[in-house]
Amino acid sequence: MHWFLVAALALAAEPAAAPPPQPSAEEQKKLEEEIAKELGAAPGGAAAAPAPAGAPPVDAAPAPAPGPGGQAATGGNPYARILMLPDISAIGDFAGTYHNLDVGSLSPRSGLYGAPHEVTPHFEELELGLQSVVDPYARADIFISFTPAGVDVEEAYLTTLTLPAGFQVRAGKFLSPFGRLNQQHPHVWDFVDAPLAMDRLLSADALKGPGVDVAWLAPLPWFAELHLAGQTTRPSFVEEDRRTVVARLQQYFEVGEGATLGVGLSGARIQEPLRGASREVGGADLMLKVRPVNSRSYVVLQGEVFARRMRGTEEEGTASGGYLQAVFRDGPFYAYGVRGELAPAVVPGTTLVTSGSGTERRVSALAEWLPSEFQRLRAQVAWDHLPGGRDGFEATLHLEFVIGAHGAHPF
Repeated sequence: MHWFLVAALALAAEPAAAPPPQPSAEEQKKLEEEIAKELGAAPGGAAAAPAPAGAPPVDAAPAPAPGPGGQAATGGNPYARILMLPDISAIGDFAGTYHNLDVGSLSPRSGLYGAPHEVTPHFEELELGLQSVVDPYARADIFISFTPAGVDVEEAYLTTLTLPAGFQVRAGKFLSPFGRLNQQHPHVWDFVDAPLAMDRLLSADALKGPGVDVAWLAPLPWFAELHLAGQTTRPSFVEEDRRTVVARLQQYFEVGEGATLGVGLSGARIQEPLRGASREVGGADLMLKVRPVNSRSYVVLQGEVFARRMRGTEEEGTASGGYLQAVFRDGPFYAYGVRGELAPAVVPGTTLVTSGSGTERRVSALAEWLPSEFQRLRAQVAWDHLPGGRDGFEATLHLEFVIGAHGAHPF
Protein backbone atom coordinates (compact mmCIF):
# COMPACT_ATOMS: atom_id res chain seq x y z
CA MET A 1 0.00 0.00 0.00
CA HIS A 2 2.87 2.33 0.90
CA TRP A 3 4.58 1.76 -2.48
CA PHE A 4 1.29 2.43 -4.37
CA LEU A 5 0.96 5.82 -2.63
CA VAL A 6 4.58 6.72 -3.46
CA ALA A 7 4.08 5.78 -7.17
CA ALA A 8 0.85 7.80 -7.39
CA LEU A 9 2.49 10.89 -5.89
CA ALA A 10 5.43 10.54 -8.31
CA LEU A 11 3.09 10.39 -11.36
CA ALA A 12 1.11 13.40 -10.12
CA ALA A 13 4.32 15.37 -9.74
CA GLU A 14 5.35 14.83 -13.44
CA PRO A 15 4.85 17.81 -15.77
CA ALA A 16 1.84 17.80 -18.14
CA ALA A 17 2.33 16.02 -21.44
CA ALA A 18 3.49 18.22 -24.31
CA PRO A 19 0.74 19.26 -26.81
CA PRO A 20 0.54 17.18 -30.00
CA PRO A 21 2.53 18.55 -32.93
CA GLN A 22 0.62 20.85 -35.28
CA PRO A 23 0.03 19.49 -38.85
CA SER A 24 2.06 21.03 -41.60
CA ALA A 25 0.48 23.29 -44.21
CA GLU A 26 0.48 20.42 -46.72
CA GLU A 27 -1.18 18.06 -44.23
CA GLN A 28 -3.76 20.73 -43.38
CA LYS A 29 -4.60 21.24 -47.09
CA LYS A 30 -4.92 17.48 -47.65
CA LEU A 31 -7.26 17.19 -44.66
CA GLU A 32 -9.43 20.05 -45.96
CA GLU A 33 -9.67 18.38 -49.39
CA GLU A 34 -10.74 15.08 -47.81
CA ILE A 35 -13.45 16.88 -45.80
CA ALA A 36 -14.61 18.77 -48.90
CA LYS A 37 -14.79 15.52 -50.87
CA GLU A 38 -16.80 13.90 -48.10
CA LEU A 39 -19.24 16.84 -48.19
CA GLY A 40 -19.67 16.51 -51.93
CA ALA A 41 -17.57 19.49 -53.08
CA ALA A 42 -14.87 19.40 -55.72
CA PRO A 43 -11.32 19.02 -54.34
CA GLY A 44 -9.80 22.44 -53.85
CA GLY A 45 -13.24 24.08 -53.88
CA ALA A 46 -15.43 25.23 -51.07
CA ALA A 47 -17.70 22.74 -49.41
CA ALA A 48 -21.38 23.09 -50.13
CA ALA A 49 -23.11 25.53 -47.85
CA PRO A 50 -25.86 24.24 -45.64
CA ALA A 51 -29.07 24.13 -47.63
CA PRO A 52 -31.65 26.53 -46.28
CA ALA A 53 -34.98 25.27 -45.18
CA GLY A 54 -37.44 24.82 -48.01
CA ALA A 55 -38.39 28.13 -49.45
CA PRO A 56 -41.43 28.73 -51.63
CA PRO A 57 -40.40 28.17 -55.21
CA VAL A 58 -41.87 31.48 -56.32
CA ASP A 59 -38.74 33.15 -55.00
CA ALA A 60 -36.42 31.00 -57.08
CA ALA A 61 -33.58 32.88 -58.71
CA PRO A 62 -33.92 33.48 -62.45
CA ALA A 63 -30.47 32.23 -63.33
CA PRO A 64 -30.17 28.73 -64.73
CA ALA A 65 -29.20 25.84 -62.51
CA PRO A 66 -25.45 25.34 -62.18
CA GLY A 67 -25.44 21.96 -63.90
CA PRO A 68 -27.15 20.28 -66.80
CA GLY A 69 -30.65 19.09 -66.11
CA GLY A 70 -31.33 22.02 -63.83
CA GLN A 71 -29.90 20.05 -60.93
CA ALA A 72 -27.42 21.36 -58.41
CA ALA A 73 -23.93 19.97 -58.91
CA THR A 74 -23.75 18.65 -55.38
CA GLY A 75 -26.73 19.70 -53.30
CA GLY A 76 -27.82 18.45 -49.95
CA ASN A 77 -27.19 19.58 -46.43
CA PRO A 78 -23.52 18.90 -45.51
CA TYR A 79 -24.36 18.34 -41.84
CA ALA A 80 -27.02 15.82 -42.81
CA ARG A 81 -24.42 14.19 -45.07
CA ILE A 82 -22.12 13.68 -42.09
CA LEU A 83 -24.99 11.88 -40.35
CA MET A 84 -25.77 9.94 -43.57
CA LEU A 85 -29.24 11.50 -43.69
CA PRO A 86 -30.97 12.86 -46.82
CA ASP A 87 -32.72 16.20 -46.89
CA ILE A 88 -36.32 15.54 -45.85
CA SER A 89 -39.21 17.87 -46.58
CA ALA A 90 -42.99 17.89 -46.76
CA ILE A 91 -45.25 20.27 -48.68
CA GLY A 92 -48.96 20.41 -48.00
CA ASP A 93 -51.66 21.90 -50.26
CA PHE A 94 -55.27 22.60 -49.30
CA ALA A 95 -57.93 24.65 -51.08
CA GLY A 96 -61.54 25.72 -51.22
CA THR A 97 -63.25 26.23 -54.61
CA TYR A 98 -66.48 27.63 -56.01
CA HIS A 99 -67.71 27.28 -59.62
CA ASN A 100 -70.96 28.29 -61.23
CA LEU A 101 -70.07 26.14 -64.23
CA ASP A 102 -70.34 22.36 -64.54
CA VAL A 103 -66.58 22.00 -64.95
CA GLY A 104 -66.59 18.22 -64.91
CA SER A 105 -68.88 18.05 -67.95
CA LEU A 106 -68.15 21.24 -69.92
CA SER A 107 -64.50 22.02 -69.11
CA PRO A 108 -62.83 18.90 -67.63
CA ARG A 109 -59.31 19.39 -66.30
CA SER A 110 -56.86 17.88 -63.86
CA GLY A 111 -57.02 20.78 -61.39
CA LEU A 112 -59.27 21.39 -58.42
CA TYR A 113 -63.00 21.82 -58.91
CA GLY A 114 -66.18 20.75 -57.19
CA ALA A 115 -69.89 20.54 -57.87
CA PRO A 116 -71.37 23.67 -59.50
CA HIS A 117 -72.76 26.39 -57.22
CA GLU A 118 -71.18 24.83 -54.13
CA VAL A 119 -68.19 25.76 -52.01
CA THR A 120 -65.99 22.66 -51.91
CA PRO A 121 -63.00 22.10 -49.60
CA HIS A 122 -60.10 20.10 -51.04
CA PHE A 123 -57.04 18.32 -49.74
CA GLU A 124 -54.92 18.52 -52.87
CA GLU A 125 -51.61 16.89 -52.03
CA LEU A 126 -48.91 16.20 -49.48
CA GLU A 127 -45.53 15.85 -51.14
CA LEU A 128 -42.74 14.12 -49.26
CA GLY A 129 -39.25 14.84 -50.59
CA LEU A 130 -36.04 12.87 -49.96
CA GLN A 131 -32.92 14.30 -51.58
CA SER A 132 -29.22 13.62 -51.15
CA VAL A 133 -25.91 13.11 -52.83
CA VAL A 134 -25.32 9.36 -53.18
CA ASP A 135 -21.57 9.59 -53.66
CA PRO A 136 -19.19 11.87 -55.57
CA TYR A 137 -20.66 10.54 -58.83
CA ALA A 138 -24.45 10.83 -58.45
CA ARG A 139 -27.32 12.32 -56.47
CA ALA A 140 -30.82 10.97 -55.85
CA ASP A 141 -34.15 12.81 -55.68
CA ILE A 142 -37.36 11.13 -54.55
CA PHE A 143 -40.80 12.79 -54.32
CA ILE A 144 -43.77 10.81 -53.02
CA SER A 145 -47.24 12.24 -53.50
CA PHE A 146 -50.10 11.58 -51.09
CA THR A 147 -53.46 12.57 -52.56
CA PRO A 148 -57.11 11.58 -52.01
CA ALA A 149 -56.63 9.16 -54.96
CA GLY A 150 -53.80 7.33 -53.19
CA VAL A 151 -50.04 7.28 -52.90
CA ASP A 152 -47.81 7.64 -55.94
CA VAL A 153 -44.12 8.09 -56.64
CA GLU A 154 -44.26 11.40 -58.43
CA GLU A 155 -40.56 11.36 -59.24
CA ALA A 156 -37.61 9.14 -58.25
CA TYR A 157 -34.41 9.45 -60.22
CA LEU A 158 -30.64 9.31 -60.10
CA THR A 159 -28.59 12.13 -61.67
CA THR A 160 -24.95 11.85 -62.64
CA LEU A 161 -22.56 14.57 -61.44
CA THR A 162 -19.20 13.90 -63.07
CA LEU A 163 -19.71 13.03 -66.75
CA PRO A 164 -17.28 14.82 -69.09
CA ALA A 165 -17.95 17.24 -71.96
CA GLY A 166 -21.01 18.81 -70.33
CA PHE A 167 -23.13 15.65 -70.34
CA GLN A 168 -25.49 14.62 -67.57
CA VAL A 169 -27.78 11.59 -67.40
CA ARG A 170 -30.93 11.25 -65.35
CA ALA A 171 -32.54 7.82 -64.95
CA GLY A 172 -35.68 6.77 -63.12
CA LYS A 173 -39.17 8.27 -63.08
CA PHE A 174 -39.28 12.00 -63.79
CA LEU A 175 -41.26 14.84 -65.34
CA SER A 176 -40.57 15.00 -69.06
CA PRO A 177 -38.30 17.84 -70.21
CA PHE A 178 -41.06 19.57 -72.19
CA GLY A 179 -41.88 23.28 -71.79
CA ARG A 180 -41.63 25.22 -68.54
CA LEU A 181 -44.56 24.27 -66.32
CA ASN A 182 -44.55 20.57 -67.20
CA GLN A 183 -41.13 20.20 -65.56
CA GLN A 184 -42.24 21.88 -62.34
CA HIS A 185 -44.24 20.51 -59.45
CA PRO A 186 -47.57 22.33 -58.91
CA HIS A 187 -46.28 23.98 -55.73
CA VAL A 188 -43.74 25.82 -57.90
CA TRP A 189 -46.40 27.38 -60.14
CA ASP A 190 -47.43 30.98 -59.62
CA PHE A 191 -51.09 30.19 -60.37
CA VAL A 192 -52.99 27.48 -58.55
CA ASP A 193 -53.86 25.41 -61.62
CA ALA A 194 -52.28 24.37 -64.91
CA PRO A 195 -53.14 26.19 -68.14
CA LEU A 196 -55.94 24.47 -70.03
CA ALA A 197 -53.85 24.16 -73.21
CA MET A 198 -51.12 22.19 -71.44
CA ASP A 199 -53.72 19.97 -69.81
CA ARG A 200 -55.53 19.12 -73.06
CA LEU A 201 -52.80 19.15 -75.69
CA LEU A 202 -49.75 17.75 -73.88
CA SER A 203 -50.91 15.68 -70.94
CA ALA A 204 -53.46 15.64 -68.16
CA ASP A 205 -51.61 15.94 -64.84
CA ALA A 206 -48.18 16.48 -66.47
CA LEU A 207 -46.21 14.36 -68.92
CA LYS A 208 -43.99 12.03 -66.89
CA GLY A 209 -42.88 8.45 -66.49
CA PRO A 210 -39.91 6.11 -66.16
CA GLY A 211 -37.06 6.47 -68.61
CA VAL A 212 -33.71 8.09 -69.31
CA ASP A 213 -32.92 11.76 -69.96
CA VAL A 214 -29.57 12.76 -71.49
CA ALA A 215 -28.67 16.45 -71.18
CA TRP A 216 -25.81 18.29 -72.83
CA LEU A 217 -24.65 21.73 -71.71
CA ALA A 218 -23.26 23.44 -74.80
CA PRO A 219 -19.95 25.32 -74.36
CA LEU A 220 -21.40 28.71 -75.34
CA PRO A 221 -21.15 32.19 -73.75
CA TRP A 222 -24.80 31.86 -72.69
CA PHE A 223 -26.67 28.99 -71.03
CA ALA A 224 -27.80 26.50 -73.68
CA GLU A 225 -28.88 22.99 -72.79
CA LEU A 226 -30.19 20.19 -74.98
CA HIS A 227 -32.30 17.30 -73.65
CA LEU A 228 -33.22 14.00 -75.28
CA ALA A 229 -35.42 11.66 -73.25
CA GLY A 230 -37.07 8.28 -73.81
CA GLN A 231 -39.88 7.39 -71.41
CA THR A 232 -43.05 5.45 -70.84
CA THR A 233 -45.83 7.97 -70.09
CA ARG A 234 -49.58 8.18 -69.51
CA PRO A 235 -50.60 11.47 -71.16
CA SER A 236 -54.36 11.09 -70.88
CA PHE A 237 -56.91 10.15 -68.26
CA VAL A 238 -56.68 6.55 -69.54
CA GLU A 239 -54.25 4.50 -67.43
CA GLU A 240 -52.31 3.01 -70.33
CA ASP A 241 -48.56 3.26 -70.94
CA ARG A 242 -47.32 5.00 -74.11
CA ARG A 243 -43.79 5.04 -75.47
CA THR A 244 -42.62 8.64 -75.61
CA VAL A 245 -39.63 10.49 -77.04
CA VAL A 246 -39.02 14.09 -75.91
CA ALA A 247 -36.47 16.66 -77.05
CA ARG A 248 -35.92 20.15 -75.67
CA LEU A 249 -33.54 23.08 -76.23
CA GLN A 250 -33.45 25.56 -73.38
CA GLN A 251 -31.49 28.82 -73.37
CA TYR A 252 -31.02 31.73 -70.96
CA PHE A 253 -29.64 35.15 -71.77
CA GLU A 254 -28.67 38.12 -69.62
CA VAL A 255 -30.46 41.07 -71.17
CA GLY A 256 -29.52 43.71 -68.63
CA GLU A 257 -28.74 44.24 -64.97
CA GLY A 258 -31.03 41.94 -63.01
CA ALA A 259 -32.89 40.81 -66.14
CA THR A 260 -32.93 37.27 -67.55
CA LEU A 261 -34.58 36.00 -70.70
CA GLY A 262 -35.34 32.30 -71.09
CA VAL A 263 -36.36 30.75 -74.41
CA GLY A 264 -37.20 27.11 -75.01
CA LEU A 265 -38.33 24.82 -77.81
CA SER A 266 -39.77 21.35 -77.15
CA GLY A 267 -41.09 18.44 -79.14
CA ALA A 268 -42.61 15.07 -78.20
CA ARG A 269 -43.84 12.03 -80.07
CA ILE A 270 -46.19 9.82 -78.09
CA GLN A 271 -47.39 6.42 -79.23
CA GLU A 272 -51.17 5.98 -79.04
CA PRO A 273 -52.81 2.62 -78.18
CA LEU A 274 -54.24 1.98 -81.65
CA ARG A 275 -51.88 0.45 -84.17
CA GLY A 276 -50.15 3.16 -86.20
CA ALA A 277 -51.69 5.98 -84.16
CA SER A 278 -49.58 8.71 -82.61
CA ARG A 279 -49.63 12.10 -80.91
CA GLU A 280 -47.06 14.71 -81.88
CA VAL A 281 -46.77 17.84 -79.75
CA GLY A 282 -44.60 20.89 -80.28
CA GLY A 283 -44.12 23.78 -77.90
CA ALA A 284 -42.33 27.09 -77.46
CA ASP A 285 -41.91 28.98 -74.22
CA LEU A 286 -40.58 32.34 -73.10
CA MET A 287 -39.77 33.80 -69.69
CA LEU A 288 -38.53 37.31 -68.88
CA LYS A 289 -37.70 38.04 -65.25
CA VAL A 290 -36.59 41.44 -64.01
CA ARG A 291 -35.36 41.64 -60.45
CA PRO A 292 -33.45 44.77 -59.36
CA VAL A 293 -30.28 44.15 -57.40
CA ASN A 294 -30.76 44.30 -53.62
CA SER A 295 -34.53 44.02 -53.92
CA ARG A 296 -37.02 41.25 -53.26
CA SER A 297 -39.49 42.69 -55.73
CA TYR A 298 -39.56 41.37 -59.27
CA VAL A 299 -41.68 41.03 -62.38
CA VAL A 300 -42.00 37.82 -64.41
CA LEU A 301 -43.57 37.63 -67.86
CA GLN A 302 -44.09 34.05 -69.03
CA GLY A 303 -45.91 32.31 -71.85
CA GLU A 304 -46.13 28.99 -73.68
CA VAL A 305 -47.77 27.83 -76.87
CA PHE A 306 -48.65 24.21 -77.72
CA ALA A 307 -49.54 22.62 -81.04
CA ARG A 308 -50.71 19.03 -81.38
CA ARG A 309 -51.31 16.65 -84.29
CA MET A 310 -53.18 13.39 -83.75
CA ARG A 311 -53.09 10.51 -86.18
CA GLY A 312 -55.18 7.38 -86.25
CA THR A 313 -57.48 8.31 -83.34
CA GLU A 314 -60.95 9.81 -82.91
CA GLU A 315 -59.20 13.14 -82.18
CA GLU A 316 -57.55 13.08 -85.63
CA GLY A 317 -56.31 16.50 -86.73
CA THR A 318 -54.46 19.47 -85.32
CA ALA A 319 -55.16 21.75 -82.37
CA SER A 320 -53.30 24.57 -80.65
CA GLY A 321 -53.44 26.83 -77.64
CA GLY A 322 -51.39 28.62 -75.03
CA TYR A 323 -51.22 31.11 -72.20
CA LEU A 324 -49.52 34.35 -71.25
CA GLN A 325 -49.12 35.49 -67.65
CA ALA A 326 -47.50 38.33 -65.70
CA VAL A 327 -46.64 38.17 -62.00
CA PHE A 328 -45.44 41.05 -59.83
CA ARG A 329 -43.83 40.25 -56.48
CA ASP A 330 -44.16 43.36 -54.31
CA GLY A 331 -41.49 42.82 -51.67
CA PRO A 332 -41.31 39.77 -49.41
CA PHE A 333 -44.99 39.45 -48.51
CA TYR A 334 -47.28 40.07 -51.50
CA ALA A 335 -47.58 39.10 -55.16
CA TYR A 336 -50.16 39.70 -57.88
CA GLY A 337 -50.70 38.16 -61.27
CA VAL A 338 -52.92 37.96 -64.34
CA ARG A 339 -53.16 35.19 -66.94
CA GLY A 340 -54.91 34.87 -70.27
CA GLU A 341 -55.51 31.54 -72.01
CA LEU A 342 -56.71 30.11 -75.29
CA ALA A 343 -57.37 26.38 -75.43
CA PRO A 344 -59.34 23.97 -77.61
CA ALA A 345 -62.70 23.23 -76.02
CA VAL A 346 -63.74 19.65 -75.38
CA VAL A 347 -66.74 17.84 -76.77
CA PRO A 348 -69.32 18.29 -73.93
CA GLY A 349 -69.47 15.26 -71.67
CA THR A 350 -66.08 13.92 -72.81
CA THR A 351 -62.39 14.79 -72.61
CA LEU A 352 -62.02 14.69 -76.41
CA VAL A 353 -60.70 17.61 -78.44
CA THR A 354 -61.81 17.61 -82.07
CA SER A 355 -61.38 20.03 -84.95
CA GLY A 356 -64.94 21.30 -84.52
CA SER A 357 -65.06 21.64 -80.74
CA GLY A 358 -64.20 25.37 -80.80
CA THR A 359 -62.03 27.51 -78.53
CA GLU A 360 -62.29 28.11 -74.79
CA ARG A 361 -61.07 31.49 -73.48
CA ARG A 362 -60.10 32.04 -69.87
CA VAL A 363 -58.84 35.01 -67.84
CA SER A 364 -57.50 34.63 -64.29
CA ALA A 365 -56.33 37.04 -61.58
CA LEU A 366 -54.19 36.12 -58.58
CA ALA A 367 -53.39 37.71 -55.22
CA GLU A 368 -50.83 36.09 -52.97
CA TRP A 369 -49.81 36.62 -49.34
CA LEU A 370 -46.60 35.10 -47.97
CA PRO A 371 -46.35 35.44 -44.17
CA SER A 372 -42.90 33.85 -44.46
CA GLU A 373 -40.84 31.90 -46.95
CA PHE A 374 -42.47 28.70 -45.71
CA GLN A 375 -46.16 29.27 -46.42
CA ARG A 376 -48.38 31.21 -48.77
CA LEU A 377 -52.08 31.90 -49.19
CA ARG A 378 -53.40 32.48 -52.71
CA ALA A 379 -56.75 33.80 -53.90
CA GLN A 380 -57.49 33.20 -57.57
CA VAL A 381 -60.56 34.11 -59.62
CA ALA A 382 -61.17 33.16 -63.24
CA TRP A 383 -63.72 33.78 -65.96
CA ASP A 384 -64.33 31.08 -68.57
CA HIS A 385 -65.95 31.69 -71.93
CA LEU A 386 -66.91 28.50 -73.77
CA PRO A 387 -68.19 28.03 -77.34
CA GLY A 388 -71.90 28.64 -77.62
CA GLY A 389 -71.85 31.65 -75.28
CA ARG A 390 -71.60 29.70 -72.05
CA ASP A 391 -69.65 31.52 -69.34
CA GLY A 392 -68.40 30.43 -65.97
CA PHE A 393 -66.96 32.05 -62.85
CA GLU A 394 -64.44 30.30 -60.63
CA ALA A 395 -62.91 31.24 -57.26
CA THR A 396 -60.16 29.39 -55.41
CA LEU A 397 -58.56 29.99 -52.02
CA HIS A 398 -55.36 27.94 -51.71
CA LEU A 399 -53.07 27.34 -48.71
CA GLU A 400 -49.59 25.86 -49.03
CA PHE A 401 -46.82 25.23 -46.51
CA VAL A 402 -43.42 23.58 -46.48
CA ILE A 403 -41.33 22.08 -43.70
CA GLY A 404 -37.80 20.76 -44.01
CA ALA A 405 -35.14 21.34 -46.63
CA HIS A 406 -36.64 21.17 -50.13
CA GLY A 407 -34.21 21.55 -53.00
CA ALA A 408 -34.95 23.76 -56.00
CA HIS A 409 -36.74 22.19 -58.95
CA PRO A 410 -35.84 23.03 -62.57
CA PHE A 411 -37.10 26.47 -63.51
